[in-house]
Amino acid sequence: MFTDSYFPTIDGVVVSLTTTSRELRKRGHDVVIFAPQPIEKISEELSDRVIWLPARRFGKYQGYRMAIYPSSIVSLVRSERPDIIHSHGIGFVGIQGLLASRNTRVPNILTYHTMFIDAAPYYSPIPLPRDVMARLIWIYHRNYLRRPQIVTTPTRAIRDELILKGIRAKRWEITPTGVDCNRFSPAVSGGVIREHLGLDNFKMILTLGRIAKEKNLDLLLKGFSRLLQRRDEVRLVIGGDGPAIREYRSLTEKMGLAEKVIFTGFISNEELPIYYAACDAFAIASTFETQGIVALEAMACGKPVAGINFRAIPELIQHGENGYLFEGNPEACADALESAIDDRERVSLEARKTAEKFSLERCIDRLVDLYLNLAKSTR
Repeated sequence: MFTDSYFPTIDGVVVSLTTTSRELRKRGHDVVIFAPQPIEKISEELSDRVIWLPARRFGKYQGYRMAIYPSSIVSLVRSERPDIIHSHGIGFVGIQGLLASRNTRVPNILTYHTMFIDAAPYYSPIPLPRDVMARLIWIYHRNYLRRPQIVTTPTRAIRDELILKGIRAKRWEITPTGVDCNRFSPAVSGGVIREHLGLDNFKMILTLGRIAKEKNLDLLLKGFSRLLQRRDEVRLVIGGDGPAIREYRSLTEKMGLAEKVIFTGFISNEELPIYYAACDAFAIASTFETQGIVALEAMACGKPVAGINFRAIPELIQHGENGYLFEGNPEACADALESAIDDRERVSLEARKTAEKFSLERCIDRLVDLYLNLAKSTR
């Protein structure tokens, strides 16, 4: 597996990759990760076997590295004798994965996780007009995505958007990241978190993930502010860390929400299920998502989700049945948040049923089938 994003950075790609790798290893497969060499020390013990590629810090985005230096990637891959090269990005490491695939004739699968077109304006090292930047990004995408034997996307919405932009892949497949429905479960108790946050007498709305500009937290804060005008017993908990956390803390204070919004900072993997269990409803306003794994994890815990009606989220949420959708304005967001905290009992079971359709076991079964069929067809 080749990835431009890996520990100590934690984002959706890292979560997807490590979840998939763990389940594959559990089934007896060998997995090797090729990733950019970290600049800082990694505090946690890694379960994956990793081959680090020489890299430098990406100054525009805290925690990310670029593997721009030459490496003996072809000989490294040959020494591993893989059956499949699975790339999880289209950056510098992804390019090395393509190079290794071409020179070793090992088939390459690419999972397209990230809508770069949305993030580029915030992090591009070269200031370009948006229309010029967009044109260059799509040219790169069209050139890159025609090369792997299979391009997979987590949802149909992302596949369809790529096709609409003129992307022509050799073969398209839908392979969502699975959710561990045993670990994320309605049986988990969140009482310790509610007590720790002082929210025993409040309705708790949770959102979590990497705190960055492209995650659209502005809309959620405005919607929450509208909701507070209707009822004062709600609190918003924002879990996670990221490059925009100071900016959002400042915005919260300017909006007069400092007493009503709690920033938890980084939430460990072990604590995640407990945080989901603690909340009355989960919210996701990000238009950046290609799947929305955090929404699925919340649904696996039986929590109603208020999610923006955009890209991948409507594939998970059926409005009024297993959660609530809202359009991109504060009033609609407030309405969905209110419905989610009021109708928890009614939609909880349906939310859990939806998550079970995306269980880790089902999703890995599908991925392994792709691996086996591709390996056989290229022998």
